[in-house]
Amino acid sequence: MHASNCILLFLVLLDSGKGKSVRREALQCSGHACSPPMGNLATGRKLHTLTSCCGGPLPPCSASHHPCLVSHPPGHMADDPFMHPRTWWASEAGVGEEEIRLDLEALFCLTHIVMLFHSPRPAAMMLERSRDFAQTWEPLKLFSRNCSQTFGFPDDVSQPGAPCTSRYSRATPCTEGEVIFRALGPGSGVDDPYSPEALALLTLTNLRIRLLGAQSCPSPASQNHASPSPIPLNLSRPSSTSQVASFAIYTLLAGGTCLCHGHAEQCLPLTVRSDAVHQSDMVHGRCMCLHHTAGEHCEKCAPLYNDRPWRPANGSSGEPHPCQKCECHGHADTCYFSMRVWHSSGGTSGGTCNNCRHNTEGRRCQRCRPGYHRRPPTPQNSPYACTRCWCDRVGSLPARGRGEGRGAWCHPRSGHCQCRPGVGGTNCSHCLPGHWGFGEEGCKPCVCPQNCDPITGHCQDSDPREVIFNIPVGGKIPDIAHSLTNENERVWSEELAVSALHYAGKCSCKEKTFRSFVDLCKMKYAYVIKATVMSAHDKGSHAEVEVKVRKILRSGQVSLFQGTHTLYPLSWTSRGCTCPILNPGVDYLLAGPEEAESGRLLVTMQSVVVPWTPGLGDHVTKGLQQGCP
Repeated sequence: MHASNCILLFLVLLDSGKGKSVRREALQCSGHACSPPMGNLATGRKLHTLTSCCGGPLPPCSASHHPCLVSHPPGHMADDPFMHPRTWWASEAGVGEEEIRLDLEALFCLTHIVMLFHSPRPAAMMLERSRDFAQTWEPLKLFSRNCSQTFGFPDDVSQPGAPCTSRYSRATPCTEGEVIFRALGPGSGVDDPYSPEALALLTLTNLRIRLLGAQSCPSPASQNHASPSPIPLNLSRPSSTSQVASFAIYTLLAGGTCLCHGHAEQCLPLTVRSDAVHQSDMVHGRCMCLHHTAGEHCEKCAPLYNDRPWRPANGSSGEPHPCQKCECHGHADTCYFSMRVWHSSGGTSGGTCNNCRHNTEGRRCQRCRPGYHRRPPTPQNSPYACTRCWCDRVGSLPARGRGEGRGAWCHPRSGHCQCRPGVGGTNCSHCLPGHWGFGEEGCKPCVCPQNCDPITGHCQDSDPREVIFNIPVGGKIPDIAHSLTNENERVWSEELAVSALHYAGKCSCKEKTFRSFVDLCKMKYAYVIKATVMSAHDKGSHAEVEVKVRKILRSGQVSLFQGTHTLYPLSWTSRGCTCPILNPGVDYLLAGPEEAESGRLLVTMQSVVVPWTPGLGDHVTKGLQQGCP
């Protein structure tokens, strides 16, 4: 094998071997940027030339025009120089210009080009590339013995960084002359090979090498002359009497790799064909993507990993920049990145799940869709986490404007249906205590001192031995001896049964002290509301307080909405009082327990009953929004 050829290939293999060693030791794609192995992009692909000596589909060689005894097709430039050291491509004799073209099936990265000539090197040459499959072309490097005369550019020998060079355009050596080009030269200023600046210099879909001006080798006499005269630059067509090929090349090495943006360490063919025969060292174009990326070039995130914007890896620092998984709680297979969501989250999350399954909805499939509610014992990522609402069609209100599930809406967390007035129960299936006449208008209040029949509304008789007292809410029961006539008739004023406003002084209630919203956290009250007391009613066996809810700060299983609700005070003191005192016409901060089975909001001695003030409201609202400590 030729000596200079051996030296050149040794240097190339040494350089590529170092790169492979670095990849094996430090860039294994697990937490690191990585790249597939490099190779010769011409290997396994067809090289196209304008002419060829006894090669390809050309007519048989004629002694006058093709003196070569064996075929020299373009494919000889890309064969293994170790296995075939004595093969080369040769053009037709007498041509003044020639073209070598390599067409790739995808976008690749070209790092360097090495050419070893069998003939003298051309007097001028152009390396060109296309990045749009030969639609447009742009120069990579210009070569000429006289750059300013041939191309009108300065020579990079005297002006570093110039697009033209004279380093590889002499006719000597007459054979085994080299031409070397590096895409990222010393003056490129690019450190990260996956950066946009680097890819603008490295990527291509087609490579074209234009050989402009064949040269003849100087005669031995002129070579031995002490002061040889410069060889004149002649780009015209050589004499047709020349009996040797104008251009001949031993080896064309187009070093490069598939484009994977640092997210793959292996590439496969773009299409798998049964009749395709690929060489083992061929550089393929479809990346086997890692770091949760996808696409032919790992240029996008995998379907369920779009919580952050896609980024190429950093080849300088080794940072892999993997794609992040969207949190869809197992209810979606894909998600998309939303810049609006990304900005609203402060740059922490931008993923939005697609086509939530298992009756879920929301950006992260985190809530049940209308007509379904969360099943408390089931984990959120279970396919059975959301179960259907079972609301009585007569006693519940239809869910207007909620799309699917219309007429069967319930609270998405508690499962409580939205009941008609006077109707209670989780499913709105029966009248609340003190109401009757279950129907499409709800239930009517009983007009009895005690309860009434829930179907007919007839007052229920009490035990004749039992004395019924009309107990005012927050007021003291008057002395029995002075309150009843001989006929056991009530002689109290009507306002005594409605308001404690005029009787507060007669009843001493030890009310719970409220210091801050932290008290609400410690007691874990089921509801926290701002409400106006409208009226208080004595029902004989219990008391009821009608309030209008102005603001809902916390709700439990009992469905709450802004409007009229009934509170049920439970605490009676030994003095015959109901505490704490709730005066009609006053706005209160109310917090207490609930009775989920009957749908009641309760008021006990442990409840918070504090007159509402703007300062108190702001303190509690902000505290609950920030969360309990």
